[in-house]
Amino acid sequence: MTTTAFYPPTVTPSARPLPLLPFLGRFVRNPLRAIPRAVYHEPIVTYGGKRPLIAWVTGPALVENILLKNAEQFPKTRLDRRVLKPIIGNGLLTAQGESWRWQRKVASPPFRHAELLGYVPTMVDAAVNCVMHWRSRGSSPFVTNVEQDLTDTTFSIIARTILAGVSTRDGDAIKRAGRAYLDPISWEVAASLLQLPETLWHPGKGRMRRAAVELRAIVGNLVAQRRADGATGSDLVARMLAAKDPDTGEPMSDEMIADNLATFLFAGHETTAKALTWTLYVLARAPEWQTRVREELDAVIGSGPVDAATIAKLPVTSRVLKEVMRLYPPAPVMTRVNAEDVEIGGIFLPKPTLIVIPIFAIHRHRSLWQDPDSFDPDRFLPENEARYPRTQFMPFGYGQRVCIGSSFAILEATAILATLLRNVRFEWDGRHLPEPVSRVTLRPKGGMPLIVRPL
Repeated sequence: MTTTAFYPPTVTPSARPLPLLPFLGRFVRNPLRAIPRAVYHEPIVTYGGKRPLIAWVTGPALVENILLKNAEQFPKTRLDRRVLKPIIGNGLLTAQGESWRWQRKVASPPFRHAELLGYVPTMVDAAVNCVMHWRSRGSSPFVTNVEQDLTDTTFSIIARTILAGVSTRDGDAIKRAGRAYLDPISWEVAASLLQLPETLWHPGKGRMRRAAVELRAIVGNLVAQRRADGATGSDLVARMLAAKDPDTGEPMSDEMIADNLATFLFAGHETTAKALTWTLYVLARAPEWQTRVREELDAVIGSGPVDAATIAKLPVTSRVLKEVMRLYPPAPVMTRVNAEDVEIGGIFLPKPTLIVIPIFAIHRHRSLWQDPDSFDPDRFLPENEARYPRTQFMPFGYGQRVCIGSSFAILEATAILATLLRNVRFEWDGRHLPEPVSRVTLRPKGGMPLIVRPL
């Protein structure tokens, strides 16, 4: 089948590094807008004078050195902790050293392959519920914000699997609080870049504080309730309640359990929801690929159920998801800091320089990809994918701190996408051109209105 090249919306970088105030103005609106064009061409670009404020690192070998080979020399930054600690505390996303290693070990079992396959029926059931919700609106095509619908779907999955027991009311409050916290987060990041006091006011500061307090109160009550009920079950909360420190024998504190519960509830479903949101948009704009995926589903699954066995036999669907996550990585930026003076790619960086690994730019880098802004799932044919360095395509990060839920997210995205496309056709409304906006995850500006046409 011949396909037409499609160039989905992107972010126009600044032609050159901007003076500080214009740079911050772009950054607050959308951090991706502040990335200079050179970052899409060079392996490392710095911003600032003799003591750079930022170093953007995109060269795959350099990224591998930072995230894996010499990871201890490039720890997480104070920026991460300042921006995220009020809402997720010292959980997996922000912890360092031995505390992080212990939490990672405790959290790993629910994400093992055998455990993940057992979640597929729940994933499919949640997607079916989404389809039924759409069908309840009648058989005629209609426009809906698929970003919100998919967020509700992925949240219901994590609340029924990894973190069993979250009520609908608490779930709705958590989603509201998460959105309220993320909306103005670029202001807090900018203040951290300038090393301004944490108490300094900025637009949305009060809203962020209230959202953090609300979410922390909910997760604190959930932990207390689960402990009072005897901490039975095999989900992540039960495992954390039963965990003991290997050195001291002390149990995990309720505060640390709440930190991790907040981490998974706050961010655990967002990556999949955003990946699927962008996927449905791209397929609505590239209908020939939507047809190819649907034909594959018909051939492999037919009238049978979507299950773990059939999900593993969908190479076209897999390539589409990978290509969308290349264009729209769910987590578009990572940050590190150098603990010592260091030379990277021939450039001297005094400690502590903020090192930004802009995954969004790496995935569209002119020296790494041919025609990088076009949508071409055949980039991920096995013979092509085998040539890419691991750090050229990393939608869930890389190294020791690669996203613990990456396999869960990929399985979930495939199960949901397969279920939706067997029942619904998605079409562009002819107007909305969503700008990708970095707010920890990669959001579409203005949501994602698409035409839903039940089949």
